[in-house]
Amino acid sequence: MSRPAPPENDRRTKAELREEAIRKMIDAAIRLIAEKGASGLSIAEVGRAAGYSHSLPNYHFKTKKQLLLDVYSFIVSDYLRVSKNRMTTQTGRTVRPGLDFLEATVRSYFGLSDTPGARAIHVLWAESVSSMPELHDEIRESNRRNLDHLEAHVRIGIERGEIDASVDPASTAVMLMGQLRGVLAQKILDPERVDLGAIAETVVATLRRGLAPKQPPDST
Repeated sequence: MSRPAPPENDRRTKAELREEAIRKMIDAAIRLIAEKGASGLSIAEVGRAAGYSHSLPNYHFKTKKQLLLDVYSFIVSDYLRVSKNRMTTQTGRTVRPGLDFLEATVRSYFGLSDTPGARAIHVLWAESVSSMPELHDEIRESNRRNLDHLEAHVRIGIERGEIDASVDPASTAVMLMGQLRGVLAQKILDPERVDLGAIAETVVATLRRGLAPKQPPDST
């Protein structure tokens, strides 16, 4: 005779406990990566830091690589979720695609950069091209999607006449991403020197001047 199925509440509780454990382990991994880097991290210490056995991360993630990729994906998705809410809160309105979105992205990015997650993702970028090349392909693809998203908003700005038609969308997306991540690197290296709010406004002003439509020459 087969056993009766457990009550729905029991099944849901097990699923919730599983999700809670995964979230705690990801949070612990983020803290550890931010503090000591990714290459020297062991999957066992993530379990202990999260308050579980040293073997539980191996059960859920199977490999250290998968744990780090899940950490990376979590940081990116969490940033996008929080950033979207932050943009609406800061402006009190829906952010328009195009130049408005690019400016809101700058302010939101710097507003959310002083966190363990921001430090951890910077570590993962750096180590994917140095001590942990096994992460490179997946992180590169994620980066390309982010660049494609910025590039699309540059193109929209050109279509709306907010951005000069001579601007190269692909180069502009790379330039903007480089500015955002470069400032984050400076914040990690020398936090006392970096005022993220002031730098956000400087980058926004630079974008406006550099991307503004050029005035036609005076024919008179």
